[in-house]
Amino acid sequence: MQQTVTCPNCGSQSSGKQFCTNCGTALGGGGQEQVWEPPAGPSAPSVVGKAGTRQKHIFLGAAAIIFKIFGWLVLGGGILGSVGVAVLAAQGVMPGLVDLLDRGMAILGAGELAGAGLAVMVFAGIIGSLVCGLGFLAFAELCSAVIAIDDNTREGE
Repeated sequence: MQQTVTCPNCGSQSSGKQFCTNCGTALGGGGQEQVWEPPAGPSAPSVVGKAGTRQKHIFLGAAAIIFKIFGWLVLGGGILGSVGVAVLAAQGVMPGLVDLLDRGMAILGAGELAGAGLAVMVFAGIIGSLVCGLGFLAFAELCSAVIAIDDNTREGE
């Protein structure tokens, strides 16, 4: 059975530990009080603006905002654009596009499927918009995560 030791620095109870789990003071070091401190190392300089806010990550913050906007524009605009082109082509507004798509499908060996080229174009546009838009949004979240990690690990600055 381990004995419970009272920390001489903060008074919390620790059982069988070499250091206090609350404040880091050495327990049982021959009466000497030793407090654990993180090792000193070079820290990145931070720039403080007029209002006292950190401006160290100004470019990452701007990239996060820009890529979030682009992500939503590509996601929504690409899907709506693909569906809009399909609707216009199906109504006969773009006969040259439908003819070109049908010739492309004939080259691929699926020429007997009427309108297959248009369907492939619509689905490819939707899938491409999803992939690109979600990629932009993921990069924006990555930039925000890097800022949050750096802010949370450098509390002493």
